[in-house]
Amino acid sequence: MNKELERHDVEEWIRNIPTGEFHYKGVLDGKVTPGSYDKLRKIMHYITHAKDPICEPVGKRDGYYRPVQRLPETLDWQSAGSRQQFPLILPFNLREYVWIYPNTVTVVGGSKSSGKTGFLYRTIVLNMGKVNIILLSNMEGGIEQMRDRFDVMGVEIPNPAPWRTLRVDSNFHDFIKEPNTLYVIDYITAPEDEYWKIGTQITKIQRKLENSVAVVGLQKPFNRDIAVGGEGTLRDATLYLALNKNKLKIVDAKVPNKPTVNPTNMQWTFLYDKAGTDFINIQRTEDKPSYAQEG
Repeated sequence: MNKELERHDVEEWIRNIPTGEFHYKGVLDGKVTPGSYDKLRKIMHYITHAKDPICEPVGKRDGYYRPVQRLPETLDWQSAGSRQQFPLILPFNLREYVWIYPNTVTVVGGSKSSGKTGFLYRTIVLNMGKVNIILLSNMEGGIEQMRDRFDVMGVEIPNPAPWRTLRVDSNFHDFIKEPNTLYVIDYITAPEDEYWKIGTQITKIQRKLENSVAVVGLQKPFNRDIAVGGEGTLRDATLYLALNKNKLKIVDAKVPNKPTVNPTNMQWTFLYDKAGTDFINIQRTEDKPSYAQEG
C-alpha cells in the first residue's frame, strides 16, 4: 500500500468484505506490502483479543481468521406487505425483464466513453416528475458539461429542474437521507490501493435507503464485466449492468420480472448519440431468452 497501514482500515475491511475464512495476507484485498506484514500481524492480534472482537483465528491454521457474526435483529417477516416494486424507469426498457424492489441498488459499470453518464442522466429524465430524484455527482466534467448533456437530450426540462443536484465525491451514504427517492450517483471511485472500499460504499448506501433506490455508476475496464472494485461491487446490487462501447449486458439480475425468464447475460447493441446523450438503434443480440430452472 502507498499509505501507512492503519488499524481502522483493517477493521473496516473485515466488517464489510470477507464472508468466510481469510488469510491475513489477503487483508485489504492483498494490497498490504510484505514490509508491513509484521505490523499487520500485531493489528490482527489486537483485533482478535479485543473485548468485542470482530474476527477470530481459525483452529490451528496459522494466519487464518474468520469474521465474527453479529446477532441480527429478529425479523417480523409475517408483517411485511405483499410484493411491491419501486416505480423506477430504466433505459433499454430493462424493467420488462427485471423487478426492482425498494431499498435496492442498481450498479452501472461503464468503460471509458461507453455512455455510463448518459445512461444515468437518461434515467433521471425518464423518471423526472414521477418520483423524488437527487443526483449526487462528482462533477468530473464540470457544471457546464452537465448542462450541455441535459440540454441536448431532446427533452424539455423545466427550469428549475425537477430534481436536486449535489456535488459529492466521497462518502455518498452520508447524503442518503430522504425516503421514497431515486438517488442517482455519478460516480463512485477510490484510490487504486483502496479499490476494495468501493464495494463497502455500495453496502453503506444500500443500508441507508428508506423505501428508495439508488442507481450507481462505476468505472469498468474494457476487458471485463465487473467494475473497478471487483467482486465486492456485486454483493449488494439487485441489478448489475456492464456498458462497453455500443453494448449493454445484464451481468446479474437477482429478481426477474417474469419468474420463468432469467435476464442475466441478456445483451443489447446500440449506437450512442453523444450529441443528444441518447441510445439509438437498440437491438437485442439474443433471439431466445434464458429460462430459469424450475424446482
